[in-house]
Amino acid sequence: MSTRLQQVKTLLQGIREDETLYDTLRTQLEQQRLCMIRRASEELLAVNDCIQEHYERLKNSSQQRRSILQLLGVSVNRAGLEQVFSWLPTPQKIAAQVWWQNLEQKAERCKAYNEKNGELLIRQYEFIQSFLGTEPDFIYHR
Repeated sequence: MSTRLQQVKTLLQGIREDETLYDTLRTQLEQQRLCMIRRASEELLAVNDCIQEHYERLKNSSQQRRSILQLLGVSVNRAGLEQVFSWLPTPQKIAAQVWWQNLEQKAERCKAYNEKNGELLIRQYEFIQSFLGTEPDFIYHR
C-alpha cells in the first residue's frame, strides 16, 4: 500500500473515531450539567476529568489531521479536505463527506452544550455571591 493511500486511510479513520469521541463527549457534557444542577461535586470532578481527557484526544486527533493534510500537499482547511475526498471513488467520497458533515455537526452540538453548561455555572456563581452577600458593589452590576 502506498504511503499516500495509507495517509488517506488514516485521515478517514480519524474522522470516524472522532465521531465516536464526540458522541461520548456529548454524553459527558450532559452528565456534567446534571452534576452541576444536583451540586454533586465529587462526581462533577470525575466527569470534568473525563471531559478534559476527551478534549485532549480530540486536540491530538485534529493535529494529526492537520499533519496528514500537510503531508498530502493540500491546504489545511475544509477545501483541502474536500480535495482529498475528491481523490476517492464516488461511493467512498460520498461516505467521507457524510462522515465529515456528521463530525462537524457533533462538534457544534458539543460546543453549544458546553456553552450552556458555562452559562449555568455563571448563574450558579452569581446566585452564591448574592446569597452569601459577597456580590460586587451595585455600581459594577450590569
